[in-house]
Amino acid sequence: MASDVTALSNHTDAHHTGKCLCGQISYEITGQPIFIALCHCVNCKKWTGTGSGWYAFFNKEQVHFTQGQDTLSTYTDTDTFRGTTLLRNFCPTCGSNLTAVLTSRHELTGVTAGTIEGDICEVYKPQIEVYCKDRPKWLPELGMKQFDITPNVSRA
Repeated sequence: MASDVTALSNHTDAHHTGKCLCGQISYEITGQPIFIALCHCVNCKKWTGTGSGWYAFFNKEQVHFTQGQDTLSTYTDTDTFRGTTLLRNFCPTCGSNLTAVLTSRHELTGVTAGTIEGDICEVYKPQIEVYCKDRPKWLPELGMKQFDITPNVSRA
């Protein structure tokens, strides 16, 4: 399968932690993300309550829940554009959206960037925008690759 997006470097020395708003559920991440994306699909807009979802995608082995995994709630989203199932994981207490996993790409975990601790907005800038067919018209160009749907991604 050809790749539309080149993955970030494979440096493994990065370590980040994250948690939900109330702190009941926390996690740690080792290594760099494979890619970072803004998703403008209708379902991500509804899930985040904003104009887009911002996700850092990691191999599932890089993301480990350190607290509260047994309380994590999952919404099984079967009404996706491509017809694939997306597992949307969130805190049942505060409602923070934490991770998303496509069952067809179960080796990847999308972590909602806003739940990662620290100055993540400067460290992990989005590389691509997906579902730009649903992108708000008023949003200025952000200078990254844009796709009408989800592109193919492979390791660098």
